[in-house]
Amino acid sequence: MIFVRPVCFLSDFGLNDDFVGTCKGVMAKVAPGIQVIDLTHAIPGFAVETGAEFLQHATRYMPDDAVYLAVVDPGVGTERYGIALESGTGAFLVGPDNGLLVPAAEVLGGVRQAVRLSASEFHVHPVSSTFHGRDVFSPVAAHLARGTEFEKLGERLDPKTLKRISVPEDHASGGEISARVIDVDRFGNARLSVRQKDSGLSYGDDLKLDAGDGYMDLDYVPTFGAAKSGALILLPDSHWRLSVAINKGNAARALALAVGSEVKIKHTQKGE
Repeated sequence: MIFVRPVCFLSDFGLNDDFVGTCKGVMAKVAPGIQVIDLTHAIPGFAVETGAEFLQHATRYMPDDAVYLAVVDPGVGTERYGIALESGTGAFLVGPDNGLLVPAAEVLGGVRQAVRLSASEFHVHPVSSTFHGRDVFSPVAAHLARGTEFEKLGERLDPKTLKRISVPEDHASGGEISARVIDVDRFGNARLSVRQKDSGLSYGDDLKLDAGDGYMDLDYVPTFGAAKSGALILLPDSHWRLSVAINKGNAARALALAVGSEVKIKHTQKGE
């Protein structure tokens, strides 16, 4: 029996079309019995930074021998490369060379080696100019999962030439936090570009939030249950990032927040 590695699959495809299903079908044809872990397919369209943050965070929860298949690819059909990376831990990552994969690879021990996916025998033909997720990245991920030698996938790349982005990280400065919204979840909670540990905040601090229309009171709490229904709150999410939320409400809708929106949070004095 051939040992098949699990594949951790992330994309911005959504679930309304056949994109995810056909990618998983391609993988099953290449590697029957393959286990595909659907991390998420709800990354906002073209939001490479958000996808990189989700993928990086997921590495601590995935099997050590996972193959990471990540497709957030606004440059599909252009001269950007399709790539595969071998990490220091032995995990593999497959996707576009737009910075999406590198933050995850770095927490997996760094990039040990990289290849451009130029070996067409590992692709589905004909290759669509708009759907490399199905025709290039999915079959390559499945071939890696079933044990195909990494070096056979294409031309070797110098890891120093890979496109890089930084996962959003903001910090408190002078008693004020300026942050960006990096994701809005299905409940309307706005996840921010600052980690709890970098915020300098303590539960119960007197805070105010400016989401574009002036400052309003903000309660910093450890969980939703610590706040009254309808309260505007700040709390740590499951990625240990600060999130702006309304308990049993939709903060993004109420405050007109979207990915990329800027917010400010400041300490205040009692009665200010």
